[in-house]
This record gives sequence, structure tokens and C-alpha cells, in this order.
Amino acid sequence: MGKKTDDKKTRKALARVRRTLRKKETLEGDAALSDWEDEFIDSLETRLEKFGSAFADPEKGDAAEALSYRQAAKLREVEKKAKGKGRKPLKRSSFKPKKPAFRKPLYDRDEDFPEEDSRSTAKACRCDSAPPPPERPTGPPKLTVISGGKKKSS
Repeated sequence: MGKKTDDKKTRKALARVRRTLRKKETLEGDAALSDWEDEFIDSLETRLEKFGSAFADPEKGDAAEALSYRQAAKLREVEKKAKGKGRKPLKRSSFKPKKPAFRKPLYDRDEDFPEEDSRSTAKACRCDSAPPPPERPTGPPKLTVISGGKKKSS
């Protein structure tokens, strides 16, 4: 079973293709269509005349449309080229990083702290009189109820 395509949309698509074919005849030099574009337009015309639609996969476009999303976009590009308007270059993204890239610090941290003899700093850091850190409890956590929450009013 074939897909149901709107006849009006098929006629419009066929008219666009034929209009592009007429315009391509007048093009010369760099503005002329490539072999691939010529073949693409011819195949679109053939499929539209024969089947009423140029695509069969329902995931590629609306079932009532005559051209898929990609075919319609490519046909627009070819129409612009046939009119003599070139393809616009891609725009740069407006998204910019919020943080600036890494910069070298304005000053050297080592200048603030002059080097000392490593043996004297090692002696200053030894603290035998400091108490050892408290031991961590082992096993599952224990929950306790703390009084002082909301009181129920009767």
C-alpha cells in the first residue's frame, strides 16, 4: 500500500522543480549546477510524476508532503543557486565561554616565600606533643532522636 500524498502539494513541488530546471538552462560558468544537482532535480521530477511523492520512508517527512525534509532543504539551496544567489557561509556560534582561559599569574608566589633550609622547616613542623586524631566509629550509622522538635497540639 502506497502512502497518501496531497495532490496539491505534489503539484506545487513539481512546479518548483520544473521552475528550477528552466532557470538552470540560463546559468553559465561558476553559477552552473553541478552534475549531482542536475541528477537530483531530474530524479525528483521523475519520482514526483510517477509516485506523487519523492520519498517513501515515513520517518523522513510528513506523510502528506511530496518531498522529505532533506529534499525540500536541498531543493531550496539549488533554487537559490539557480537564481544566482550563492550559499551563505556558516555563522559563527554566539556561545562564548563565560570564564576566560587560564592566564599566567601576575606575580610569582615563590617570591613571597623565600626558600629556607629544608632541615630547619622539617624540625619546625614536627609536633610530637599533638594529640592523635580521634578514632572513627566503625559499623552501621546509629540514629538518635533529639528532643525539641515540633510539639503536637491536641
